[in-house]
Amino acid sequence: MSHHNPDSVLPDGYDLDREYSELEGRDGRTYLQFATHMTTFYKQTYGEHSRFMLGLREGRLIGARCPQCGNVAVPANTWHCPNCAFAEMEEVELPQTGILAHTAPITIFPSSTFVGDAPFARGYIDVAVDAPVAGFLPSRLRTTTGLVRPGIFVKGLALKCVFEDVRYGSIRDIFWVPLSEIPEHLRDKQPLLASELDFASPVPPEVAVVPSQVAHRDEAVAALKRLASDVERSRRAQTDLAHQWYFLGVRTAGGEFGLKVDDGRLVVHEDLPAEADIIVVAEDPAVFTRWVHDGSLIDAAVEGALWLPHKEAFQALTVLDRLPRSIRRDLR
Repeated sequence: MSHHNPDSVLPDGYDLDREYSELEGRDGRTYLQFATHMTTFYKQTYGEHSRFMLGLREGRLIGARCPQCGNVAVPANTWHCPNCAFAEMEEVELPQTGILAHTAPITIFPSSTFVGDAPFARGYIDVAVDAPVAGFLPSRLRTTTGLVRPGIFVKGLALKCVFEDVRYGSIRDIFWVPLSEIPEHLRDKQPLLASELDFASPVPPEVAVVPSQVAHRDEAVAALKRLASDVERSRRAQTDLAHQWYFLGVRTAGGEFGLKVDDGRLVVHEDLPAEADIIVVAEDPAVFTRWVHDGSLIDAAVEGALWLPHKEAFQALTVLDRLPRSIRRDLR
């Protein structure tokens, strides 16, 4: 017998499971029910979206097509055409390739639902390209070339739909990747699974050393060493770096260097450490000089001046960006 704490409204150990279940509607059709994020534990159905969501679980993209006017609802959010006196619409299999309908924005500061996912991009994909009238599919966008950055997801880009290996019946069961990044032998695969692509180890962009940039690299290293010295005298900066351990390798057009974060300390290395945990690339070494003088590495990443391999690298920048401000408050 379990003993319930009388001071607790909920039973001990209670947690809200991620729940997706099927139920039969009055019309005899199958609808997909899900638990919302609301703390009232209210349940709702996807309604007429259910057939589309159930299709995602099967690795399919479906739309609703009107046999009279050819209008295709994407996603399939209604089964009665609003243009033809609500005529019954038919299920149509949608291609798993599409075109980006507009240049996608990049979200840096998300709502609580997406904490830990930023930065990310979302866009509208033109899937039913041959239909006379069709909606666009809102969906996540990902790249295998590192963290999302400006210049990748532009209007007119050809995309391939990728399905998560484990699917629940949610729009987050799918995302889209530039078709040019998909190996030839996988471009026609349906469904293409996330595990079949490599997102964990993107290849850093090539950057050649330019003699005119070497002096700027030296200036950046000198500025970073001054910053590291200031960290030794700043309680706030040491707190920023507390319980953090990683080696950041930096490649620039002026040469390479490294930054080691060691539980409250910042150590600058004159060359690229072989044991680097994270490799970042900046064509302009002055990105780091500007950072030391109260700039922002996050801004550089958002603007595309600093290449990052993954979200963990972005999280490291959020910590490093605190240092100039902390030092200014303690020492200036």
